[in-house]
Amino acid sequence: MVRKLQNIFISTVMVFLLIMLIVYSKDTALTIKHCIEICTDTLIPSIFAYMVLCTFLINSGLSEIIATPLWYLSRRIIKLDKKLFSAFLLSIIAGYPVGVKMLKELISQNKNYSEIVKQIAPFCYASGPAFVIGIAGNIVYNSFTAGMIIFISCTISNIIGLVIATRKNALKQSTELNQTKTNGKVITASFLSSARALLIVCLSMILFNLIITFINCFLDSSLSESNALSYIKSFIEITNIYTLNAATPLWLMTFFISFGGICVIFQVYIIADGSFSLLKFIVTRLFVSVTGSVICFLITEISGYEVSIPATYIKTPQLMLKNPVVLFAVSCMTLILLAFLTGQVKYLKKNKNILKKD
Repeated sequence: MVRKLQNIFISTVMVFLLIMLIVYSKDTALTIKHCIEICTDTLIPSIFAYMVLCTFLINSGLSEIIATPLWYLSRRIIKLDKKLFSAFLLSIIAGYPVGVKMLKELISQNKNYSEIVKQIAPFCYASGPAFVIGIAGNIVYNSFTAGMIIFISCTISNIIGLVIATRKNALKQSTELNQTKTNGKVITASFLSSARALLIVCLSMILFNLIITFINCFLDSSLSESNALSYIKSFIEITNIYTLNAATPLWLMTFFISFGGICVIFQVYIIADGSFSLLKFIVTRLFVSVTGSVICFLITEISGYEVSIPATYIKTPQLMLKNPVVLFAVSCMTLILLAFLTGQVKYLKKNKNILKKD
């Protein structure tokens, strides 16, 4: 009965979305165009390189070597082995979905990590400094310092959460010998798996922004331009923080960035193949986000820092595709995605039984 109700609900939502796509076709086209610009301007340049590098470090075993000094300093507080600890460190700088992706890579190498990964996954989740400083700091507040305060607050709150989550763990190191693999196969696998993960990120971002657009269509124009709606948009899809103004308190911006938005949690859930409790993940992230907001508030109160925006400052994100280096990187990303999709099609053609299954 429950299954039937779920199917009815999903079918109803799908029909509603189809109707909205037809009725508001112009708004839909503009939203998709805008989302593609965000992908090329922000997501791909700030996430893809980190994602490939971090995946390569995990798969090659180099991450364990890099993390060793900090692991020895923190192992009595954060009770993880070197592999898991290195995944946590990389997740802090790599961007939201990268942390869970690295944990998934570790599970593929060792099934014994399955339970501990479920425990620490909500804390291997952070916006990288490129996004925080680039969007929140430079675009919204026109201040590198503001971006750094937000990033530091989010990082400390994640560390606090991880310390609490691992406090009862037995301190032990992996019994496996660290064997580094830096051959071409590892590099290629890192590119292709990262391309697939980033494709999920971009497509889900478009989907959630379309939902926001449909909500806007039902609202009065005065409500559509209000700060309250911008807060809701940012809570649903984090790239919408660029619509916030400099009057937004730093602690509130910290909350939005630490939480990451419903869209990013959806991305993480898909990348992890639904291997953890979605409700528990959301509740944990809310706790960590509130903690980060409190830390940010304390930092600004103690330091006396206040955001100051010049009267002549105009918040205008610049499209990075004008930069030939970024354009080349995006072109490479496109070719990798096409190669991945082509490979998937060939795989399905060779395994026709898969297509015949219900």
